[in-house]
Amino acid sequence: MEKYAIVGHQVVCSAFIEKDKKFLIVMCPKFKVWRVPWGRPEYWEKVEKTLIREMQEEVGISFENPIFVGFGQDIQLYFIKQKETSRLILYFYVKTNEELIIDSDEAEEYKWVSIEEMKKIENKEGALNDFFKRNPNFWK
Repeated sequence: MEKYAIVGHQVVCSAFIEKDKKFLIVMCPKFKVWRVPWGRPEYWEKVEKTLIREMQEEVGISFENPIFVGFGQDIQLYFIKQKETSRLILYFYVKTNEELIIDSDEAEEYKWVSIEEMKKIENKEGALNDFFKRNPNFWK
């Protein structure tokens, strides 16, 4: 097996967005996995501000006071650049009644599912799987 250069740990902010008792999950066009919407902090940006900004950019919703619910970790391999990176994804909960405006660069499709349905999706990002292992009673 070929060794990859380690790029370092990335922090990502992600949201479980609830609407009508269902949660948004999107298909990542780059990695072809299901995930909840996320984004990376800008330099010196607080994680809550990152989440608010990224959800406005990615799915077109606004909110205040996201609630931190836990974290998940995974590793991503960039085969083209021969690099490996680990990610720490901070998960927050938000509720909305707004209509979505999905950025097609961020999601090639999306759907609303229950948490139990989300847990059963096989093709989801590793950090989301890790989050559910760490938090087996999330949303019960």
